[in-house]
Amino acid sequence: MKDLISMYIVMALMVLVNLISEFVLNGEYAAVASWIVVVLFFFGTLFFINARYVLFKNKDGR
Repeated sequence: MKDLISMYIVMALMVLVNLISEFVLNGEYAAVASWIVVVLFFFGTLFFINARYVLFKNKDGR
């Protein structure tokens, strides 16, 4: 459950970075925001991989 919540937080941060970039900063730092979104996507992928590992580990009964 912790991984699911972490993935949701990462997704919300990705949307927040895009909204701040476009509406608050008027798109002036769109390239920086894109790199931040890429890093957040990487962290979300790590949470997903960890969640799959924990799920299958518990399923095997080890």
